[in-house]
Amino acid sequence: MPRRARAGERGQALLVVLVFRAAFLLITWAGLSLASAAFLALNTVRTDAGTPYALDAGLAYAMYAIDTKNGNGCNAPKTSAVTLNYPGGPITLNVGIAKGNPCSGNGANWNVTVTATGTNRTLTALVTELNAKPLVTWESIQ
Repeated sequence: MPRRARAGERGQALLVVLVFRAAFLLITWAGLSLASAAFLALNTVRTDAGTPYALDAGLAYAMYAIDTKNGNGCNAPKTSAVTLNYPGGPITLNVGIAKGNPCSGNGANWNVTVTATGTNRTLTALVTELNAKPLVTWESIQ
C-alpha cells in the first residue's frame, strides 16, 4: 500500500530539523564563548602571578645575601638589583636590606624591602636570625 502524504504535514520534518540545528548551534556558541573567556582570564592570572613569585624570590635572595651562617649579617648589601627571567619577560627586582641592632647572632634582625619592575607592589619583611639561620618573622605584599 503506497504511503500518502497528508496535505497539512508537508515540510514539518524540515522545520523540526532546523529548530534542532539552531538550538545546537546556540548551545555550541555559548560554550565556546565561555571557553574563550576562561582562556583570557587564565592569561591574566599567569601574568599577574609572576610578580608575587618574583617578590618572594627577592626575599629569598635577601636571606642569601645576609649570610648568617658565615656571620656576615653586618656586611649585607644595602641595595641590590636582581634580574629574573620569566616566560613573559625579565623582571628586575630592587632588594633593600636595612640591618638592625644587633646585626649578628641570635636575635639579629633585618628589614627587607623588595620592589619589581612592571608593578607597584612592594614586599616588606622582617628577617630574624635564630641558631645561625635566617627566619622570616613576618612579610607583607602591598
